[in-house]
Amino acid sequence: MRILFKMLLFPVSLILTIFVAISNFLIVKCAFILNIVSGIIFIGTLAVLIQYLFGWPYGEPGHPQNLVVVAVGIVLSFLFSPFGLPTFAAWIVSKLDLLNDLIKSI
Repeated sequence: MRILFKMLLFPVSLILTIFVAISNFLIVKCAFILNIVSGIIFIGTLAVLIQYLFGWPYGEPGHPQNLVVVAVGIVLSFLFSPFGLPTFAAWIVSKLDLLNDLIKSI
């Protein structure tokens, strides 16, 4: 009976193995690109924060829309940083790898 389960689950294990390998490769490459995007968003957020606080270069500090843009920019910068979406994707892939190891241990 155990051999029958192994034969039935072999295609699932093979697909999971290939998916985990490709996903790990893509996570590393996309994390590099997202890190650059996060830095660009953070620099833009700092510029809007300076404009909110000091009114430079337009001379009118304190617009509430600028504060909303700063809050959204900080959240997006965190999501695109290595601690945001890439870490969440790596966690999901690690859980799939554990599932694959569980299937292989049957």
